[in-house]
This record gives sequence, C-alpha cells and structure tokens, in this order.
Amino acid sequence: MTTGIELYRWGVFAVASAILIAVGWWTNVRLKKKAAMTHLSGDDEKAFLLGSNEMGPFVAAGTLMATGYSGWGFIGSPGTAYAYGTIEILANFLFAPAITFGALFFAGFMRKQGERFGALTVPEYLANTHRGSQGMRRLVHFLAAIATFVFLSVYMIGQIRAVASVASEWLGTSPHMSAIIFMAVVMIFTMQGGLLAVAITDTIMCCGMVIASCIVYYVITQDISLTELIAKVGEIKPEFINPTTSNPYGDPKYSVFLVFVYATLFTTVLPYMSVRFLAMKKDMNIPLVALYMAPMGFAMSFVPLVGLYMFYKDPTWPQALAADAPAGAHIADHAMPVFLNTYLSPAVASIISLFIIFAMLSTISSVLQVQAAALSHDLYVSAAGKESRYADLLDRGTVVVTTVLGIVLTFFAPQGMLNRIAYIGTGGLISMLVGPTIIRTFIEGNLLTCLLSMITGFFGNVYLVLIYGKFGWVEAPIIAGIAGSLVYMIVGYVTNGMRARPLDSEEAAAA
Repeated sequence: MTTGIELYRWGVFAVASAILIAVGWWTNVRLKKKAAMTHLSGDDEKAFLLGSNEMGPFVAAGTLMATGYSGWGFIGSPGTAYAYGTIEILANFLFAPAITFGALFFAGFMRKQGERFGALTVPEYLANTHRGSQGMRRLVHFLAAIATFVFLSVYMIGQIRAVASVASEWLGTSPHMSAIIFMAVVMIFTMQGGLLAVAITDTIMCCGMVIASCIVYYVITQDISLTELIAKVGEIKPEFINPTTSNPYGDPKYSVFLVFVYATLFTTVLPYMSVRFLAMKKDMNIPLVALYMAPMGFAMSFVPLVGLYMFYKDPTWPQALAADAPAGAHIADHAMPVFLNTYLSPAVASIISLFIIFAMLSTISSVLQVQAAALSHDLYVSAAGKESRYADLLDRGTVVVTTVLGIVLTFFAPQGMLNRIAYIGTGGLISMLVGPTIIRTFIEGNLLTCLLSMITGFFGNVYLVLIYGKFGWVEAPIIAGIAGSLVYMIVGYVTNGMRARPLDSEEAAAA
C-alpha cells in the first residue's frame, strides 16, 4: 500500500521532472532562435553540442562541480568510506582543488583552440588540433570517438546504478524500474536542450548539493562531534583511522595523493568534463570560474563522513563486508540512502534525495550527450569527411539509442562498487587522451604522435588493470597516461625537428 510520504515523493518527482524538461524545452527554443538569426551553417548542431558558447562563469563552475561529484560523490564515496575508512575522506578532499586547478590552467587554452580549429566535440578537437593528412585525421577522430563511447558506457553503468540505488529507496520501487523511469526523463531532457540545458540544471542541482552537504554534516555533528566520531571508529577498526596503505587507491601509504593528479586529469581530459571548456563564452574570466568552484567543492567534500558515521553506528552492516567478502562490497553503496531514510526527517530526506538524484541525472545527461555526439557527429564526420545534412536530428536521435543501451548494460553488467566502476570507466579514457590533450599545450605533435600516444595509453591501461592487476584505482591510469605522454613528448619533439612546435611559414622561409 502506498504511504503518504511515498505519494509526497512521487508528487515532488513529477514536479521536478516537469521543471527539468521545461528547462530543456526553453533552452532549445532559445538556441534555435539564435541559430535562425545568425543564418550560419551548422549553428543548430553547435547549439546542441556546445550550447552556442553561451555558458557563463557561474554556470560553468556549477556544471563542472556537479558533474565532477554527482553519483560517485554522493553514493559511491560514502560507500567507499564505509568499506575503507578515512582514506576516502582524504581522497574526496583532494578532488575539489584538483577540479578547480584543472579548470584554472587548461579551460582558457582549450576554449581558444577549440574555436580556432572549429571543434564541436573533444574527439574532433584532438583530430583538428594536430597536423597531418586528411586520412590520418579521420582515423584519429574515429578512434577517439569509439574510445569515448566505450569507456563512458562503463562509467554510465555506475551512474545509472547510483540513481537506481537512491531512487528505489526514495520512491519505493525496484532498482530496475527506478532506472527506467529516471532514464526516460533524462532522455527527453537531453534530446531537447543539449549541453547548455544540462549545464543550467547542473548548476541548480550543485547549489542543492552544497546545501545538502551542509545539512548532512550538521545532522552528524549534532549526534557526535567529528573528533569523537573519528576516535570511536578508531576503537572499532584502527586501520580505518590510521591506515598503513592507501587501499583502494594503491598499496603504498601515500598513493592516495595521486587522486589529486587523477582528478586534474579527470577534469581536463575526460570528454564529458572538458567539453565544457569548449562551450564557455568567448573571453571567459577563468579565475572567476575557479573562485566560484572552490567553495562548492569544499562543501561537498564532507559527504564521505556519512560512510564513516554509518560504520560507527553499525560496523557489521552489511555482513558481507564484516566477513571480508569482496563480492559483497557493493552493498556498502547503500550507506547514503539508509542514512537519509534513518537519521533525517522524511521531508528533509526527500528534498536531499531529490537534489542528489537530479544532480546524478544531470551528470548522466552530460555523459549521454557526449556519447550520442561520439556516435553521431564524430563517427559520421570521421567516416564521411563532412557534417551530415541532418546532423541535429541525428544527434538527438542517437540519445535514444544510447539511453536504451545504457539501461541494458546496467541490468546485465557484473556488480561492483560504484566508485570502482567509475574509476575503471574514466581511467581508461584518461590514459588514452592525457598526452594529446595536456602535453600538446607544450609540444605541438602531429597526428601520428597523437595516435601513438593514444595507443600506448590504451594498451598500457589494459595491461595494468586486466593482466597485471596489482595497482590501485588511480595508479594504473596515471602510469599508463605517463607512458602515453612520454611517447607524445618524444615522438612530437622528433617530428618537429627537435622543436617544441613546428615552424610557421615566416620562420620556415627565414630558415
């Protein structure tokens, strides 16, 4: 029988979904009017893929932080803290400065380069900003698009499961039904509004998540002080408070600090994050974006305390973890939903759950849009060598295909901790793209350099994760990314005639 609180939650969900879809519709109408006024070819597709470069400083900050934290930050991170202790809290506090640092130092460069070379997506950015033949450019474009789609499909699994975990407890439905309902909403929203609508709702939800983080921290500290909580957890399991390793981030004690490196790469390399750099307004005040981002990230860094608090309340929950059974470790991801439904009033828990769910939906929408762009714009342009006459329709239609595929993969893929799934998906893509994205700011390699770097990073990560298997969550992609970066540096320097950049026409004539 449906209770009053469940009816209230369904009502809130219906209103919030209507607002989300309305934002998508309004953004679509606004951008189409702008495209009609300019009468420029390709403006419809640019509106969907880059929001016609209408993203301002506050929206840019909000969307980067909401996308950076979202599902893994509010569901996976508390679960990891329950399973591994304070090492996850430290790791989470490294994310905010890293995301801010990545935006501060790379957003302006990518924005200008994207505009100069006419790049609408990150795979297209990689292909267009490197010198070489048309055939090689299309090959790099194609491989980057395939890698983007495949690795983000893995990441999507974790995001959808995070939504299903919270939504099923919130609405009283099964996880599968919750996934289908919420993915239908996000599909409609993404098809309508594209990146700008995603960014606007991201910012709204980011503000909600900041408020939710403060409420969660307040509730915990009203029951027990932070110092006492740490002391009590230390009495139960000393390793949680004074760890001798950085597991799950690596065996060496200080490997957790590699999270800062990883998160910086996460921000600057992953297509669903860095595409926001390409979408920023011309002459954006990047330091102002960073100034907005810092307090947002700091507030959300307290969320893993929920996992530590749940461990203090019941260190034997779930039994699978107490028995050191890795196969059951993903059960810890229910720490946040159980906390909300147990220690907060129904009304407050519902509002916080709403913000968390819709922030995750906005991230899913971001990934969905980038995946759809990879399947439609990137694959078509790389294969045909030109944009489709029906590009806008193709982009939006592919969102439906990608949504259905994401749901199917979520249902049938093996179970695992959400944080681990997120790191596997993002890590593979980071290891491939770090050289062509970041090292290119110092050395202008050609397309061969880009291709060799991508191949080295990909196979290096595959070997370290699937074959060697002894590195932590952040170690393998960083090591593989370093290998790919070294290849980019060496090959790029050699092919440029031992120069950091190629000679321009005037310099070549003088030489």
